[in-house]
Amino acid sequence: MNDSARSLIDLIDVADDQNMIANVLQTFGKSWGYEHFAYLQTEGSEIKTVNSYSPEWQDRYLESEYAKIDPVVEEAKRRREMFSWNADDWRERRGANLRKFRDEAIGYGIRTGVTMAIEGSYCSTIMLTFSSGKRREDIPALFNPTEALRVSLAVHYRLEHVGARHAIAPKQTLSPREKMCVKWAIKGKSSSDMAMLTGLNIRTIQHYLDNARLKFDARTLAQLVGLLKDRGYC
Repeated sequence: MNDSARSLIDLIDVADDQNMIANVLQTFGKSWGYEHFAYLQTEGSEIKTVNSYSPEWQDRYLESEYAKIDPVVEEAKRRREMFSWNADDWRERRGANLRKFRDEAIGYGIRTGVTMAIEGSYCSTIMLTFSSGKRREDIPALFNPTEALRVSLAVHYRLEHVGARHAIAPKQTLSPREKMCVKWAIKGKSSSDMAMLTGLNIRTIQHYLDNARLKFDARTLAQLVGLLKDRGYC
């Protein structure tokens, strides 16, 4: 392991709270010429994050649901490895929303960067990004793939340990029927069990469960159950 990775992991390991972790990441990023850092965990439509971006950009990102079109998030979910990126490369992609996102990101000082991405529990994606508002022809890789994995996990588990992640989730509301079916699913009941208990047919039960799953951007019923258990629906 190179000295930079070892030093960063050691400093993260002794950080006692979110502010200390943020300071370590911010200092490390600046030593490589990056003004910002962002730890991000996406699970369905929920975003858990610690970052150094401006509150205005965070609010804008969430209000506009930019996570759904953010090329960095898309690539992180697809590749689950370390990669560099440049917002200037997004010009060739189609879509007014993406062009608007790109222009706003650059306006807030986010133009180039490097992201380390790994797969977490419940099909979540864990990302650690260092970004800059500068134009760069060559973006340094920071670490080799093994070091990137170890650094990302060190940050993730330290934040878990200190309970420092800030959970941000869009407001989803379930209809009474959807909520009823979800609660039975959380208790381990199958669609046929629910049909017997509620008097509804299986197809209707599945319709309500599918609607609930889509509202939370869950790929499967199991992922939906996991998300809602974390939010105290059981």
